[in-house]
This record gives sequence, C-alpha cells and structure tokens, in this order.
Amino acid sequence: MISFIIKRVLSGLFSLGFILFLSCWLIRLIPGSYHEIMQAENAFEQNSDFHNLTPEPVFYFSWIPSTPDSSQTLSLYPKFKWNGHENSFHNLVFNYSSGNFGKSVVDQQAVFGKFLQALPWSLSLQLPAILMILFISLWLGRQSVLYPDSWILTIVNNSFIWIHAVPVFWLASLLLLMFANPDMLKLFPSGMQNLENPNPWLVWLKQPEFMILPLICFVLPSIAYLSRLVKNGMEEVTHKFYWIRALSSGMSYQQALKSEAYPVVMMPVIAWIGSLFPMLISGSLIIEQIFSVPGLGRLMYHSITVRDWPQVQFLLFIGATFTILGFLISDILYRIYNPQLNSKQ
Repeated sequence: MISFIIKRVLSGLFSLGFILFLSCWLIRLIPGSYHEIMQAENAFEQNSDFHNLTPEPVFYFSWIPSTPDSSQTLSLYPKFKWNGHENSFHNLVFNYSSGNFGKSVVDQQAVFGKFLQALPWSLSLQLPAILMILFISLWLGRQSVLYPDSWILTIVNNSFIWIHAVPVFWLASLLLLMFANPDMLKLFPSGMQNLENPNPWLVWLKQPEFMILPLICFVLPSIAYLSRLVKNGMEEVTHKFYWIRALSSGMSYQQALKSEAYPVVMMPVIAWIGSLFPMLISGSLIIEQIFSVPGLGRLMYHSITVRDWPQVQFLLFIGATFTILGFLISDILYRIYNPQLNSKQ
C-alpha cells in the first residue's frame, strides 16, 4: 500500500507540473490582458509600460521556426534555443513551492486569500448536495430493485433521467422563472445580492431560502446517474450464484441486498466520490454565476472574464490538486474495500 501511494503521489506531482506548464503556455496564447483591457476602455490613459514589456519565455527551451534568410530559403528544422531558468514555468513553480501564489492584477489582493474567502461558499452548497445525492440515490436504487413493477418509481426514475439530460444553465433558468419570478411564484430570491450575512453557514441558519435553488441544481442532475449505478449493480448481483446461496440460507430479500449487494454497489460509488473534489470549481461555475454565489466557480468565471491570469492559474492549480487528491483517495478506498487488488500487485 505504501509503495502504491508513493507511485500515485509522484505521478500526481508530474501531472501538476505539466498542468502548470500548460497554463503558462495557453495564457501566453490568449490575446489581451487586464491592463490592456483597462487601457482600451480609458482612452485618456497614456501609460503604455505594459505594451513595452518583452514577454519572458514559457519554458527552459524553445523551438523557434526558421525565418527566411537573404536568399529567401527556409530550413527544414526549427532552431533550438536554451532559455535558462528565467522563464514563466520556472518562476511559477519556484513561487508556488515557496508559498508565494501571487496577487490579483485587479485589486492587488493575494490570490490565496481570495480563494479562502470563496471556498466556504462552495463547500456550504457542495457538502449538503453530496449527502443528499448519496442518500436519495442509494434509497431510490434499492427501492427500484425491491419493487421493479412500481409505476411510481418508474415515473420518478424517468423524471430524473429527463432532468439529467437538461443542461444545468437551462435547469437553473427554469427554476428562477418558476419559483423566483413575481409573475409566477415568488417563493425564493433570484440571487444572493441582498444577503445580510457574509458567512454561508449562518445563511443556512438564518436565510436558507437563498440556498434552496442552487442546492436543487446541484442535486437533481446527479441523482439519475448515481441511482442508475446503484440499481444496475444490485440487479447484477441478483443473477449471481452467491445471491441464490444467500436466499437459500434463510435471509430475507432485504437482508440479502444489505449483505451481498451493497458491498458490490459501493465500488462505483467510491469512484463517484473520487470525482467530487474537482467539482468544487468546475461543477459549480455555471450555477454559482447564475445565482450570484460568491464561491470558487464564480471566482473562476470572473477571473477569466477580466483576464486576471494569476488568479486563474492558481485556481487551475487548485483544481488539478483536488482532482489528483480525489483519484488518490478513491484508489486507496478501493484497496481498503477490496484487498484483492493489493494481493494482485
């Protein structure tokens, strides 16, 4: 197990380095910066220092395409150039390893501080959503196997499948139109612009109506996928030999599901749990933007919009770290839950 964890950590560090390199390279390819946008909006500003700066190389070496010489001939091979340690990737890795994550070019605040301010808002929605998805999906999958001919469960499962097929931004817009519209049902606020409390956990206690619609958008699309995994896993178990042996030993149908089916079903559930870590940023971007939730997804959206590249790079780094951490935890849980994987290695 220890050697497996070390291998996963080393491969994760290599992946993080590659993602940092990609972020440096892709950001270099995107035209415009925050300062150039501000100068374009302010025609009277004459400061052009940012235009005169020579961009530093992206990596330790470069492959430069050949240019025509006096004879107007091109070489078939690009020119190799060694850039040394004065490059964007080296400086980014050195700063991150020393704990210097940079400052936002918009308000000069530390990008790590803005991340800490947005993280509780994303967690306050994601954690209740995960618990609700797990509970509802396990219960719905189990009931679908116990009562396969129930027309109520058939309607519920088909409804969740339809909701799963609907894009998230469309689902959020429909919920706002139906339940936050004065012309229809004004049951919930349309966003978090008028919040009185900056603490998201206190908002759940004092003003929970602000959290209901975003929570529904997180929960409903995932129930169809996970409940289908649970149902298919349980139905597969009922065709196995050990299922017949469990029933013949005197167990009831529900007892056999609990002792024989749930251990098998938990394997894909563990894989799903491992994919939840990067959802803190990528999965909440659209929902937080629509409902004006000041979380990580909205911070990423706003940073990309205004070309705040230090903040974007840090959020990409955090998202990659969450992804690798989720895969590592998922693999460890797999091996704890199924020791045969360790014996095969």
